[in-house]
Amino acid sequence: MDSGRTEKAMAGRGKNRSGRFWMDMRDRSGLEQVTVARAGGKAVNLARLMQHGLPTPQAVVLIVDAWRFFLEESGLLPDMERALAEFKENPVDFDRHAQRLTGLITEAEIPAALSTQIASLYEDLSGGSSHPLAVRSSGTYEDSPEASFSGMLSSVLGVASFEDSLVAIKKCWASGFGRRSLRYFQKMGLDPEGMAVAVIFQRMVEANSSGVLFTVDPATGDTGVIVLEVAYGYGPGVVSGDITPDLYRIDKESLEISQWDSRPQEYYYDADGVRREVDAARRSEAKLSEEEICLLVNYGLVAEKSLGAPQDIEWCRGPEGIVLLQTRPVTGLERLSLSRQRPARPEIVMVRGFGVSPRVGWGEVLIVRPEEHDIPPTAKVRGKVILVRRLTQDLAPRFREAAAVVADEGGSTSHGANILREFHVPCVVGTRYGLDVMHDGDVVTVDGWRGLVLDGIGPRVKEREYGPEQILETRTQLMTTINVPESAEKAAQIADGVISFRNDYLLLQGGVHPGRLLERGEGRVLTDSVLEALLVVARAFENKRVWYKSLDAPTDEFRRLRGGEDEPLERNPLLGWRGIARELEDPALLKAEYEAVRQAVAAGCGSLGIKVPFVRGVDEYERAREVAVQAGLRPHEDVAFGASIETPAMVMTLDRLIAAGVDFFSVGVNDLTMCCLGIDRESERVAGRFDPSHPAVVELLEEIVRRAGGKVFVAAAGDIAHSPKLMEKLVHMGYDAIGISLPYLGIARDQVARWEEEKGGGG
Repeated sequence: MDSGRTEKAMAGRGKNRSGRFWMDMRDRSGLEQVTVARAGGKAVNLARLMQHGLPTPQAVVLIVDAWRFFLEESGLLPDMERALAEFKENPVDFDRHAQRLTGLITEAEIPAALSTQIASLYEDLSGGSSHPLAVRSSGTYEDSPEASFSGMLSSVLGVASFEDSLVAIKKCWASGFGRRSLRYFQKMGLDPEGMAVAVIFQRMVEANSSGVLFTVDPATGDTGVIVLEVAYGYGPGVVSGDITPDLYRIDKESLEISQWDSRPQEYYYDADGVRREVDAARRSEAKLSEEEICLLVNYGLVAEKSLGAPQDIEWCRGPEGIVLLQTRPVTGLERLSLSRQRPARPEIVMVRGFGVSPRVGWGEVLIVRPEEHDIPPTAKVRGKVILVRRLTQDLAPRFREAAAVVADEGGSTSHGANILREFHVPCVVGTRYGLDVMHDGDVVTVDGWRGLVLDGIGPRVKEREYGPEQILETRTQLMTTINVPESAEKAAQIADGVISFRNDYLLLQGGVHPGRLLERGEGRVLTDSVLEALLVVARAFENKRVWYKSLDAPTDEFRRLRGGEDEPLERNPLLGWRGIARELEDPALLKAEYEAVRQAVAAGCGSLGIKVPFVRGVDEYERAREVAVQAGLRPHEDVAFGASIETPAMVMTLDRLIAAGVDFFSVGVNDLTMCCLGIDRESERVAGRFDPSHPAVVELLEEIVRRAGGKVFVAAAGDIAHSPKLMEKLVHMGYDAIGISLPYLGIARDQVARWEEEKGGGG
């Protein structure tokens, strides 16, 4: 925002002060005037589609002059210039710079002269609020051949009032300076002072299905192939990677479908951005007919020819047919050097499983066989795609520097995957055949969103930030699980507390059985390691609940540790010698853990709680409390004391537990489902029947709230973000808190806020 730019901005403001701040793209005769400098890259590409007769929604653009007028008239320009100068001088602390820049924008008032014209724009395009609108950012750097800014600038769907349109506009403006955009500026060597954001208003199109069409294979750069992705509902699920779409590859010359890769779709996104379940009868149906596929391909070919470059097109299909929502050049094709290292076989989905760590990674495969004590050092793991038969929580920390991890065995509730998720390592489990079809040295892509392992460097390699730009308040507290203390500071910014601080990672990462340390008189080592981590987490979550869960690892994970050779061999360790029962048989370890909690309380951590894991009877809970007293704690006074409810038997005896004295219930939904349905939750062979929203499980969850009767704080822990139907039920049941994995908190918070509003009790 140098003096030259400021003079130009002021000249533009003078010309438009009594005029309009928008361009009407419904007037096809004026489309030539839609330029990047006036309307941003996204609007220019949309105008070109319109010029060539391709179907697009009715649209109007609030041009760059409106943004500049807002800066000047609100008095923000000097503050923005100073904030951007500071960022350029010290482009490191992206969160701090982004918070300042976006805060300046969102807190300022839109000048009355501009607000009046926006009201006129909104009223006209929405037909007096009878048609909801989509409000999309269109930055001056965006969707150019050099820089796409893909997924970084905001779009707001379903805008249904003038007031909401003002909020959406400021969100679009602010997104040009959010943390993702600032990182992208630095990565691409762009000057953030050159960013200005126009805003496109489009009339919303009802979408039965939607997706993305590439006029080039983005994985390999093959210009002879068109790649089409399609799913039910609106587009956010597809472009974010949160839903596995049907995938088509079409030959450009013959227009024949060379590959169709489909899997059942269990849920979709509606116009409000809420995940809904797909009717069971429709889950395996084709989302497009062959005629519609052919039509889309032809649209793509026209767009590519008219815009002079391969295109990435977002589209939807509704009652009025197929509509193109936006298009951008496919960038980065020249950087696909790794694709030359690909094996000769064609780009295909090699194996499918459960995506449990929502990131994407790629590299050479390294097969690890821990059963043969073949665990390579960190240096050999770094940057590789690790393939194992089963991922356990004692192995997971050793793979923290891997490019990705794939496990043939395991279900979507894997504790090992939970740890990798906090280390930001992409992970897919339950692939079954990975060891049969993959070999050391193969180059693969692991899509931890969709549960796919692709041959070579796969498409849609993009990441998602943790949470929303604005933290919505909800009545239902959204807590999270912490396995790795380093993640606590980030988590504390968006979570309402810690539903489970698990110590398994801490006590198993050293590779020595805790019992061996106790035998050697080194119990202090255990206490100190838990205390150090507990202080980090509790201080990050100051004045928020932090529930410490004592060791709850199954015997098969202990057995691989040094000193674990005497561990019993159990057919199903998840239903065996685990939980509080194990530690009560030899309470020395439990006392060492509780001593760490006592010292943390003495150090000023006043919001701590102890969660007793996998309680099978009230007597176990009471005996654990006695150990806490022996450790010098005062349960229910200086530390909250509660139980993890994970079996139907405990649900039916909650009245006795309440009578014994309890501060909170933390319902382990994964284990409760396992015990209720008789399904090993880490067995991929029966994982298809593992259903936390099963009517029997839901009835147990309702019974817990009913028996608690408002006398006990009730929270639900588990992999709940993957079951939006269940999450909605928990909100309506009146659960006080829900545990959500950190990467899904942003989506979940928005959904919970909407459900609470529907219920009439939003916070």
